[in-house]
Amino acid sequence: MSPEMPTPEVPDETLASLVESKGSSGSSGAAPASVATTGKREAFKNIRRQLQEEELTSPGVQKLILEQLEIADERCELLEAYVDRFHAADKRAAVLQEQLRTQTALEVFFGVGVGMGCAIIGLAPLFWDTTSKGPIVLAVGILLVLGSTIGRIVKR
Repeated sequence: MSPEMPTPEVPDETLASLVESKGSSGSSGAAPASVATTGKREAFKNIRRQLQEEELTSPGVQKLILEQLEIADERCELLEAYVDRFHAADKRAAVLQEQLRTQTALEVFFGVGVGMGCAIIGLAPLFWDTTSKGPIVLAVGILLVLGSTIGRIVKR
């Protein structure tokens, strides 16, 4: 063993008891414990991964299994940090999307208000006759333009 890599101390009974609790028949080493293939490496894809009970009681096998467990735990902790960051970013994206939707609706209302107000102001001379319809139409047009402009200024 190299001095850089600490060796974990695990009693021999630990892994053997795990194998027995996972469905071993209790016979002394006859029934192999099956391990599912991961399929990440093509060269190892079709290799049968079965260990006998006496192989699981070997300290080398126990150390390798514990090392793989530690690596898996480290990866899990790393991915949990990504999950938290994902949820924070997802929440921020939802808030920004709602703000954008509000801004878009405000711009549409402003454009419609100014457009209709200017159109009404432009049509006011047609209603300018002996009745008081001309000044009323002009006032409605001006109010639409002013109202939509004030609404845009207040919401920003």
